[in-house]
Amino acid sequence: MDLLQKVGRNDSCPCGSGRKYKTCCGLYHARIQYPDTVESLIRSRFTAYAIGDVDYLWRTTHPDNPARAGKTEAQFKRETLLYCSKVDFTRLVIHQTESEDENGISRGTLTAWFRIPGRPEDSFTERSEFKREDGRLLYLNGTELESPPAQQAQGADD
Repeated sequence: MDLLQKVGRNDSCPCGSGRKYKTCCGLYHARIQYPDTVESLIRSRFTAYAIGDVDYLWRTTHPDNPARAGKTEAQFKRETLLYCSKVDFTRLVIHQTESEDENGISRGTLTAWFRIPGRPEDSFTERSEFKREDGRLLYLNGTELESPPAQQAQGADD
């Protein structure tokens, strides 16, 4: 079953920013701009999962990421598209972001809600790490957390 969202340029962006796709994550997916903040990278990657933009996910995943390491571009894209087609990503909340530390690692904490056919809606909270490669911020890895942090959420619920 294909659960990929169909998003038109003038539709609301799936990331929950309240902006139109063409002026939000669509700018990054179309290679008009590149996300330069943790928040914009989290939002654009969430939307890429929702719509199945595996080219974008490949471009924004650090080569050392476990899902990418040791795989060809074609393998990564095939596996990622299969995952995206089975999961309907419904909502995103970004709880916090952190600037680059002394090791060049930026962080963000998010909760993403999703549906899988035949199951109730579910969510996961992740503390993500990002690292620059050739000047571009890339998703390095993520650790699932038991529950979201107590801080005020940024973005989608403001």
